[in-house]
Amino acid sequence: MASRFDVLKSLVRSAARAGAERVGGLDAVRGVRRAMDELRARRVSLTEAHLSAAIAGAPGVASSGVSLAGGRVVVDASYADGGSLAIAILPQEVRFAPRGAKEVIFTVEPPEAVGDGRARDAVGCVAAAIARAVWGPVLGAPVEGEAALVEREGARLRADLRSVPAVRASLEGSPLAMALEVLTVGGFAIEDRTLRVAIGLPTAAMP
Repeated sequence: MASRFDVLKSLVRSAARAGAERVGGLDAVRGVRRAMDELRARRVSLTEAHLSAAIAGAPGVASSGVSLAGGRVVVDASYADGGSLAIAILPQEVRFAPRGAKEVIFTVEPPEAVGDGRARDAVGCVAAAIARAVWGPVLGAPVEGEAALVEREGARLRADLRSVPAVRASLEGSPLAMALEVLTVGGFAIEDRTLRVAIGLPTAAMP
C-alpha cells in the first residue's frame, strides 16, 4: 500500500502540472520541486522579505518592514491614514487535528496590542504566510492581502489557518484536501533572520 507521503507527492505533482499549464511551465515546476525538497527535510522557511510582503497586504498599510531576531517577528508598519504599528509577535503554540483545528497561537508585545485591530490584521497576514509556506504547492497562486481570521484568546491571539481563503477552498470538496490533512505544523524557530516552520508528518509516511 502506498504511504501517505507517496499520496502527498502525487497530489503535489498534480498541482505542479496544473500550475505549469497556467503559467507556462518551468517556474511552476521548479517551485514545486523546491517545495518537495523542503517537505522531505521536514521544514519550510519564511524570510523577512516574505513576511514584510505579507503584512504589506493588510488593510490600510502604506509600508511595512519585518525583522526576525531575538526569537521574535518584529513588525514596523505605517498606514495611509498616518498611523503606525510597532509590535513583536511570536508563533508560540500549534493546535492541529485531523479534519479539525488548524490553529496557531501567537503572543504579542507589548501585551496590550492584542486589543488592537491592526495588530490582529498583521498576525492574520503572518498566519496566512505560514499556511502558504506549508501547503503552498496545493493552494494555487498567492493572492495579495490574504489573511487568516484572528481572535483574541486571553492575552494571546489565535489564528485559524482554515479561514485563509485558499486553504478553505482546498478543504471544501477539493481532491487536494488530503495534502492539507497529511501535512501539519510541528513548531517554529527563528534563526539566521529566518522563520523556520517544522513540518509534522507521521513517521510511517516518510520513505
